[in-house]
Formats: sequence, C-alpha cells, structure tokens
Amino acid sequence: MLRSITIGFAAAVCVFLATQNADAHSYHTPNFCSTTASTICAHLGSETVPNSTDESIFMLHFMPKAGVNAKEITNVSVKLWMDDMGHGSSPVTVAQIDDIHFEVSKAFFVMTGMWQVKVSFDYQGAKHELVMPVDVKQ
Repeated sequence: MLRSITIGFAAAVCVFLATQNADAHSYHTPNFCSTTASTICAHLGSETVPNSTDESIFMLHFMPKAGVNAKEITNVSVKLWMDDMGHGSSPVTVAQIDDIHFEVSKAFFVMTGMWQVKVSFDYQGAKHELVMPVDVKQ
C-alpha cells in the first residue's frame, strides 16, 4: 500500500514538473539543424517573446537525432548578431543545465528587427555552428 502511494506521489510530481516546464517556455523557435553536423538540431524557449527593451533569458535545447551521444556536444557558446545592421550585442552568459539544456542570460537584443542567435559548439572533435533567426519586437 505504501509503495503504491509513493509511486503515485512520484508520478504526480513528475506530471506537475513537466507542466511547469512547458508553461515556463511559452515562446519557442522552430528546430534548426547545423549545416555541418546535420544530426545536431536545437531550438530556443523562453517565458516571453524576445524584445528590444528587456533582458532575454532563454533555454537553448539541443535536439540530437537518434544515435548521437549528447555528451559529445561540448564548448557551447552563444552570440547575438544582427546581420542586416552588421553588429551584435554584448556577450551573453551560458550556463549548462544538463547534456542538452543550456540557459542563456544577459541577452540584450538592443533594437527591433531580425536577429540571429549563433550557437557554436564542438562535436566529435570539430567546431560546428547553428544559426537561429529571431524576430525581435519592441
């Protein structure tokens, strides 16, 4: 009886946490795959749509395809770039949460328009990059 209650409680906690995590990221970009490592894809998720007035904090979520060992994705860095204007923004902070989740903070999109979130990473001893377009509103 106690075991059934414990299992039921654990299941309820898992459902609650999954719901909270899904709710926390109401904004998601589509998945984008690396042009040099097509088995590595990723998307961004955040509580709010990125804007030009506030700090953006978002989750970089790698979505490696079957057969890819996520532990081989290393040296992850993120750069904000506005290609149309030829400039970026101040450096961001990247904190690894687990093998496939990285929190990106201190991200300031300093003006409206199309930005690129450039994700650099190492995989199987080589440098790779993902470029994710983000339309920043005011």
